Amino acid sequence: MIDISRGMTREDVRAHIRALVSQLSVGERLPGERDLAASLGVARMTVRHAEDALVREGLLERRQGSGTYVTPRPLVRALGLTSFSQDMRSRGLVPGSRLVSFRSITADPTLAGQLDIPVGDEVLSFTRLRLGSGIAMAVETTWLAARYAPGLCDADLEGSLYDVLATRYGITTGNARVAIEPVLPDPSVRELLDIPADQACLRLRMIDSDRRGRVIMVANCVYRGDKYHLVADVTAGAFTRAPGADS
Repeated sequence: MIDISRGMTREDVRAHIRALVSQLSVGERLPGERDLAASLGVARMTVRHAEDALVREGLLERRQGSGTYVTPRPLVRALGLTSFSQDMRSRGLVPGSRLVSFRSITADPTLAGQLDIPVGDEVLSFTRLRLGSGIAMAVETTWLAARYAPGLCDADLEGSLYDVLATRYGITTGNARVAIEPVLPDPSVRELLDIPADQACLRLRMIDSDRRGRVIMVANCVYRGDKYHLVADVTAGAFTRAPGADS
């Protein structure tokens, strides 16, 4: 328990409320700001700032005229070569997609370099809103070298793209390079995800290659920060020192 007699910082108050949240069930209401402030011996505004931070983290949500409540825990996704559809099913949710855009473009020098194709080659570009049991989870924009998926059309993108590539074109992803960063998405993505302007998201930039080492597609995926936590296994090799290497 925190000793409030010594005076509490904002960090102390945030830690106290975070601990309180961990003891409550999803959907339970927090004590009111006035009651929390009185019990902690701090100003009500200090409690408000602490709760604001936890709202941004997705641990709490405010309901107009009702109070502040504990939100459902975010989904934990292990980074690996699994499709969004597989990911949702493994969590007992029904995967879904809504196609936002689908078009054929020509590769400019930047895109050609990422896909390892000649400048001017045809590229299929499409954006999908990914859903879990009807709830918006992510917005994915993909650039796919058309030469590897001739005849692919918008009707093929209702489910798993990985499944379509494997069953129709014999392409199986062998590895992927992933870069992850926190972002505040632009207004169009916020609207699709139905989130407020200050809701943080996770952006994954992915370059997928097949088992022959050919780059097949590039993707820019924005996941809701209140719905997703990402985890990854790190092998022991990451900590193995080469002979004579400095620590």
